[in-house]
Formats: sequence, C-alpha cells, structure tokens
Amino acid sequence: MKFFGLIFILTCLPSALIDFALPVWKQQPAVQMEDAYKWIYQAARGGEHAAPDREMAGDWLDKEWKTLTEPRENEPLWQPLCKDGSIGRLNLRPYKSRGGDPDDLVDAFVAGANGFKGTEIDFLATWNELGKSLKNRSAGGLDHKKWKALDAEMKKQGYPAVHHSEKYSDAFRPAYRILPEAQMKKLLEKAKE
Repeated sequence: MKFFGLIFILTCLPSALIDFALPVWKQQPAVQMEDAYKWIYQAARGGEHAAPDREMAGDWLDKEWKTLTEPRENEPLWQPLCKDGSIGRLNLRPYKSRGGDPDDLVDAFVAGANGFKGTEIDFLATWNELGKSLKNRSAGGLDHKKWKALDAEMKKQGYPAVHHSEKYSDAFRPAYRILPEAQMKKLLEKAKE
C-alpha cells in the first residue's frame, strides 16, 4: 500500500468518516445519495480524477473563476471531508473574495491531486460502511434502499467519480477544489504574503 493511502486509513477510518459526515448530511436536506457518494469518493481518492494535467486543470478553473459570484451566506472557505481535516473542499467563492490567486490554486490542486494516493479500496471500504450504517438508520434523505440502488449502478461502471445531484447543485451551487490539508495551508499562507 502506498504511503498516502496508509495515511488515509490511519486518519480517516471508514467508520470515523461516516460518523463525521452523517450529521453534516442530515443538516443539509439537499444531500442525496450521489452527494454522499461524491463526498466519500473525494475523501478517499482526493482530486486525482479532476486533474489530468496542469493545463486542463487551469483551463477548467479559468472558466469557472469567471462565473463566480459573491460567497453564499455562511459559506465556509474550507469544508473538511474527514474529522481530522486531512482533506477537504476549498470553496472558490470565499477564496476569490479574499483575494485568492487562481494560478496558486491550480498549483495547489494539481500538487494535492498528484500527492494524495488514496485507493479504490479506501473508497469501497468507506462506501460499504455507509451502506452498513444505513441498514440501521436513515440519515436525512439517505437510506439503505437508495444506497443499494446507487451501489448497483456504480458497481456496473467500476465505481467512477460522479457529479452532484441536481437538488444539491441547485441548493448550493458547488464550486470548490479538493485539497489535502497541507496544500490548503500552503495556499492560504501564500495568499497572506
């Protein structure tokens, strides 16, 4: 097992991630099963799927950057995906409104995507932990029946990355980049300079 995958397992155990995420999801009625899947995927796999190379990551951010509005009310700069904060979502609207540099963000995103080496095993262990947890109790709009349906669909496709649900997208207009905590801290320190 690669070093960063080992770090994920030690700091973001499947049961710990689910125990951390379920209360967050319960507080957000717009969270659908796809959104829980995406959260787990990002926590376990990082941003590798969205950063094939720096040029593509830069083009993608440039297009999105031009469309960003002011931050939503109470929109956090950083949304940890694990209790220990080892990986999370850096929200673009607050980052931009604080004078963040898009080129620095692309560098941090690509470095984080290349350096974080979670595995499909990490993802599947956590995704299956959610399924076990939902057998005993539903959480907001999440229940075991919906988990089973999405699991069957994703299994056929080899458990790919997915988009947010339409309901979540309408409610939150998500605009973020996945970063390991170390990259996020370096990025924010650079922004202070």
